[in-house]
Amino acid sequence: MDQDKIVIEELLRKQFLGGISKSEMADLECRKSNYSEEEYDKIVVRVLRELEGQLPKDPLDDWMPDYGEIKRRGEAIRRQGKIKRYGTFGYAAALLLFIVGMLLYLLYSNKKEHDAMLHLESACLGIDGDAEIPLIESSCLLLAADSTWIRAGQDTFGTIAQLGDLAVIRTQEGLLRIRRKQMKNGHISNLKSLDIYTAARQQCVVELEDGTRVRMNAQSRLSYPIRKGDSIEVYIKGEAYVDADNRYKSTPLIISTEKGKVTATRADFLIRSDTGNMKTMLNSGTMQVYSHKLNKVQFMACPGDFVYVGTKYACHNQQPRDTMGYVADQDFEEAKMWTRKIRVYKDMPLLVFVDEMSRWEGFTIKKWDCIPKDRHISVSICYRSGREEVYSAIRQAGVLLNEEKGMVSFCPEDRLNRVAMKFSDDRKRGFW
Repeated sequence: MDQDKIVIEELLRKQFLGGISKSEMADLECRKSNYSEEEYDKIVVRVLRELEGQLPKDPLDDWMPDYGEIKRRGEAIRRQGKIKRYGTFGYAAALLLFIVGMLLYLLYSNKKEHDAMLHLESACLGIDGDAEIPLIESSCLLLAADSTWIRAGQDTFGTIAQLGDLAVIRTQEGLLRIRRKQMKNGHISNLKSLDIYTAARQQCVVELEDGTRVRMNAQSRLSYPIRKGDSIEVYIKGEAYVDADNRYKSTPLIISTEKGKVTATRADFLIRSDTGNMKTMLNSGTMQVYSHKLNKVQFMACPGDFVYVGTKYACHNQQPRDTMGYVADQDFEEAKMWTRKIRVYKDMPLLVFVDEMSRWEGFTIKKWDCIPKDRHISVSICYRSGREEVYSAIRQAGVLLNEEKGMVSFCPEDRLNRVAMKFSDDRKRGFW
């Protein structure tokens, strides 16, 4: 074994000094396999120690790196990296701006389509948009005992009517005040109630005996009992805003309608009724809604509570029946918009807008089913505006209508008939 190590050492010397032949190299590799890696490394180390200072010079011993070239190429690589990163960031930023721009465009387009407000309040320039129609403009008609009408206009003040001990007074502010006032020669009325009416484009604020204030909308009626009772009970047909927060009495206020009645002690609310339905919405306080036919009571205690009592036709062969519905969190200020000088309707269903404007302006709808149910309107309109402004707003909302002698129709056949009649008239005038 020792002799073999001597041979390996000699072959390693020749390898390190550069004088080993191919056959000797093959012999070295063969002998190397007889040793472990650790043993062979020890032989190599021993030979290298013996040859220290005798090994041939390395070709790279005199080589010196070109630090300037290395620095230049490094700077170039860094610049390329920065350009690549900035390019990536630029593309990402451009993509982000494009996405944000598209989203803003879509949002704006959608908002413009649904919320583009048509301004028709030129007749109310300089007026606070939230201001209510002032008391001084309050006006109405009263039905007297002899079936004659008494006009309570803006220029009427003082005692307007005396029915028994019931006096109707219009104050300097325009408030129509009902009071019990004993008179020696007072007229004893055969009527059971005092009837107050409003016409188109009229509102009237009435103060009842107990301090309750009722703002009647156009084309509404309030009936007040002439004989004094234990509680205040009035009848309302049409639309009204009732403020019973500052009543003088603790006995309940009762408002009767065709479909039921509302009972409240302290509250302010909206009420709307006709022969077919009754709607109420609460702003503050508490109240109860009672349905005559259902013999059912709905309690209201939260702002925005809405109760509906109406007739429902299930099938053609069945008798109509009353139903009662309740909805919470309704927009009271939007429902009370009719009390304002400037009425702002934002994305309002066209059917609701036409309903409100027809009451105020006094025009009649020929067939309600012809009004498009899926159309909305956004308009700001002054209470002094006329019918033509209302018709213009509807047409600009993309809905055609036909108006003739106060009758408004949204039905296609009426528009076609009007075009045919105009065509016939034009021919008679010699246009063809």
